[in-house]
Parts: sequence; C-alpha cells; structure tokens
Amino acid sequence: MESLDESQMTTHRLPRFSHRWPRYWPVATLVLIGLCVAVFILMTLAGGSKHLDVLLNFGASYGPYLRRGDYWRLVMPMFLHIGWFHLAVNMYALYLLGPILEHVYGYGRFSVIYVGAGITGSLLSMMMSNNVAAGASGAIFGVAGAMLVTGYLHPEVVPWRWRRAFGKGMVILIVLNLAIGLSLPHLIDNWGHVGGLAGGMALAWLIPPPLPGMDRAWVLSRVSQQMVLIPIAIVAVAMFATANQYRASLEVTQLIGQGIEFRNHHQDGRALQRFEQAERQNPHDERPYEEMASLYLSQNQLVQAIQEYHTALRLSPDSPQAQLGLAVAYERQGDPGKAQKYLEAAVGENPKTAEAQEGLGDLCAAQRLYPEAIEHYQAALRIKPDMAEAHNNLAWLLATAKDPRYQNPAEALKHAQQAVDLSHWKEATFIDTLAEALYVNGQYQQAVKVQQKALALDPSNREMREHMAKFRKAAGL
Repeated sequence: MESLDESQMTTHRLPRFSHRWPRYWPVATLVLIGLCVAVFILMTLAGGSKHLDVLLNFGASYGPYLRRGDYWRLVMPMFLHIGWFHLAVNMYALYLLGPILEHVYGYGRFSVIYVGAGITGSLLSMMMSNNVAAGASGAIFGVAGAMLVTGYLHPEVVPWRWRRAFGKGMVILIVLNLAIGLSLPHLIDNWGHVGGLAGGMALAWLIPPPLPGMDRAWVLSRVSQQMVLIPIAIVAVAMFATANQYRASLEVTQLIGQGIEFRNHHQDGRALQRFEQAERQNPHDERPYEEMASLYLSQNQLVQAIQEYHTALRLSPDSPQAQLGLAVAYERQGDPGKAQKYLEAAVGENPKTAEAQEGLGDLCAAQRLYPEAIEHYQAALRIKPDMAEAHNNLAWLLATAKDPRYQNPAEALKHAQQAVDLSHWKEATFIDTLAEALYVNGQYQQAVKVQQKALALDPSNREMREHMAKFRKAAGL
C-alpha cells in the first residue's frame, strides 16, 4: 500500500489504488444465482418452466395482470427462466459481470442496483408489451449499464485489471447484445433489456460507489451494506405474494377442473356452482368468468354470457377466449358490428385468411363451441386445402368432442390421415390424432401400431403414453 505525503493530504485528489486487492467473495451475486436456480427447480417440479400457466403462476411479466394489481410481477421475472438454456446463459453472464460490479460497489449497493434494474426492466416490458416474459437479462443489462456509468463518473474506484470492462469498454457489449435482441424480436424481451439498462444507469448515477479519500466515504461505506435490507425486503414481499397467488391459482384450477368435468357429464347446475366458487376464491382471476360465460353461451343465455365475458376482459384485456366469446354472443344476438369488432381483436384485422380461420376454430373448440369450430376449420380448408394443422385439429374435434352430436369418427379418420400424409409422418401430435381416430372407429390394433410411431418421435410425452395405454387395453394387449 502506498503512503501519502503531506502535500497529498492537503489536496482533494483521490488516492490511487494498490494493485493488490484483498480476496472478495461476491455474496450477493452467488445468492442471486442460487435463487434463480432454486426457483427454476420449483418451476420444473410444478410442471415445467416452459409451461405458460406455470410461468404466470410464478409471477412472469404480463402487462394485463400488472394492471389488475399483480405488482409482484415487477420483481419476480428476474428470477424466472424459460428452459435450461435460458437459465444457463443468464447465470453465466451474471457470474461474469456480477462479481466485478459487486466488488466495486459492495453487496448492499450492488443488490439495490440489480433488483432496481430488474424492476425497471419488468415495468417497461409490461408497459410496452402484452407478451409473457421472464428472465434475469433485464437486471443483467442493469449491471452492464452501471458499469458503463461508473467507468465514466468514478474511474478511480475501478481496479486496473478491470478498467477495460467499465466505461467505454462496456459500450460494445451493450450495443452488440441489444442488436442481437432486435434481430430476434419475437424471442427476446427487448423492452425489458432497455428498461433494465436505463434503470442500472440511473441507479449508478444516483448511488455512487464507496469513494475513498472523501469525508463522506466512511458514512456511505457503512450505509451501503445496510442498503441490502431494501432489496431483501422487496424480493421477500414479492415471493410471499407470489406464493399466495400460486396457492389461490391452484385452488381455482382445481375448482374449474371439477366444473368442466360436471359440464362434460351434462350437469350444468353443478358445473356453474364450481365456477362461482372459483370466482369467489380469486375474484381477480379471469378464468372462472370465462368458464361461466362459455356455459351461458352454450345454453344461449346471451345477456349473462356477455356480462361474464366483459368481466373477464376487464381482468385480462387481451384474452382471446373472452374476445371470441363476445364475437359469437353478439353475432347470435344480432349485432354484427360488435361481433366483427371482437372477432378482429381476437385474430387480427383479416379474419378471412386460412390461418385466422384455423385459429378461430381452435378457440371455439377450446370453449366447446363445436358448430362454430367445425365451421371455421372447414373455412380454413376451403381457403387452403393442404393445411395439415386444420385437418388435424378438425379430426381431433370430430373424434373427441364431449358432445356426441358433433362426433363423426369416419370424418375424423379421413382428416387425420390427410394431416399425417401432408406432414410426411413427421409430426408426433398429428400421428397421435390418427391413432385416436382409429381408436374411435374400433380399429384398436392399428391404433397401437400408429401410436408407436408417435412415441418414437416424442417418447417423453406423457399424454401420448396415456393414450397408448388406453389403446393397448382396448386391443387386449
């Protein structure tokens, strides 16, 4: 360590750092990595980190839910990841950059910058987009932004061996990663990256690192470690709220499942009771309202259906189920103007394309609007006769419709065979549909043989294995 002579002590210049720094353990960085890994394991156990319902239940970024009051979604996305590769890439980036900034700022201030940048990234993402998003990359961009600002404002606190990673040395990395994001707009949450970057830069400008040689340095150095309580409290409250939301969501899911089962057995009164119970359990969940509306629509109780669909849309303004349901309800009510409005909201401004008609068929099938679903699938096939997905989904509806009036095993087999032929036997789900069509036509042995081909393409698919067990039992195997 260099000593100061008398002239240096009377000036306001900052002392130079020694080249030898004590060993430093990046405690905050390691804790953040551990939290991300732990949450990822919990998501995997809950059904998979790529499952949309799991992501939403664990607090993924989704604008409509933030606007209905799910404020913990500002915090949770930085701890969620979609698949192992996403987790590995982000944790590697955090492992590279986190310890460097934490060494300069200390774990307290570093934690404030990281969590604060993650929040600003989630906020901008949900303000500018209604896509479901997750990942620590917004917060990591915040770390990069803080390193950029620190390199310009406080270069004296940066060890010599890290000087190239701060200031202008960080510009190329930031620009390169933003460019990669812009080239993949449908895969990467660019608003989250920009928001995290801006948040990290702003916080680094507002919160200086411990500055040796200045009168306030001793006070700020002590305060900086105590600041860790702020992000700890924020993250703890968010995780507690998410756990409560997750529990409530599971209870709602269970009640809805029971209601659907009653509805499948034509016990509409008991089904409605379950949906109403689910609504009371969590009034901010749009799903019970959608199910009640769908039930009313199937009974042609249009006023009640429209009322419940509008409630669902208030809670989730981009719900395609509610938009489509309103389109059907207003069409039946004799209001084509409103019907067209909600139809365009569900599928875009050109609902006459084959893709839009196929999408409408899927939405109608999901809500058991079987006549409308069949009509839309057939419309898609009139526009594009070789549309394999439309053939497949129509076949599945005709083979498995809960209302026997709309089952047509022979037609299901014809469309399923066309879907498989058009896809050259390379789509496991299409082959599974063909096996199901063979099964409902009583061709059990052939269904087993076909299902073996589906499982060869997707051996880990639990649903297909369950189908195989059903086919084998019917075939006496």
